[in-house]
Amino acid sequence: MVNVGVIGHTGRLGKPLVEILNRHPYTNIVYTESRKEGRKGSLLDVDLVFLALPYNESEKYLLKLGRKKVVDLSIDHRCDNDWIYGLPELNRDMIKTAERITNPGCYATSILEALLPVKDIVTNIRIKAYSGVSGKPNQPVIKDKGIERYAKDKEHPQVAEIEKYLGKQIEFFEPYLVYPLETGIVAKIDAQLQDSSQVYPLFENSFKDKPFVKLVDFQPEGINVCYLKKILIKLKNSNYCHISFNKDGKLITITSALDNLIKGGAGQAVQNFNLMYGFDETTGLL
Repeated sequence: MVNVGVIGHTGRLGKPLVEILNRHPYTNIVYTESRKEGRKGSLLDVDLVFLALPYNESEKYLLKLGRKKVVDLSIDHRCDNDWIYGLPELNRDMIKTAERITNPGCYATSILEALLPVKDIVTNIRIKAYSGVSGKPNQPVIKDKGIERYAKDKEHPQVAEIEKYLGKQIEFFEPYLVYPLETGIVAKIDAQLQDSSQVYPLFENSFKDKPFVKLVDFQPEGINVCYLKKILIKLKNSNYCHISFNKDGKLITITSALDNLIKGGAGQAVQNFNLMYGFDETTGLL
């Protein structure tokens, strides 16, 4: 058993994280801390700490955590070269020996999973991503509001990590909130291929040893609430990311979908934890 602590356990990502850890066969939550409930247990008993905190709060905890292993679910260290970027499909081997993991953002996860198989042969990348309201912290659910853009061009803070780990620039990234959906992300990515060669083998070979990324067939439709619901319903509360693509000559459109609180957050954190401790990658997540 691994003794773990969760700081921020009552928050947006902390709650689903605790649920997953409670059913994980090899974890024992011995410490929790939040503004709402205070502290329970002792950090002295902890082997690894999950930080599920708002932006710019994790740093103040790191000194008192000393040399304990850490998985940070916040944005604070995602572009920090002293931390390992915890996208298992990209950095599996480094995660296995890491002491400090920075968990990817939900938008970044959906986009990187979609683009990494073809990153060397695409240019002119343009992205629109559609999220349930939990994709923007503290956003209330408003019925019958439809789809609303809340950033444009490259204003969103996750653009930096997307470009860093993709290894190339994107032209624009526009995130939208989809009311009244609470969870889920669907990213629609348009890009130009450098040639018109076959890309299916690139996706197939990339995903064959990645248990949580699946190549599926989303029938292309206009983006609306019903279409997004249809894609996301199969992914709710799961750690899977589903990828589909359509190719027309040198134009490729890739659609990526996941649960932003699980594969885009708490589930991915546990996936990283499993790799760090030598457990099967899927433990506690199926």
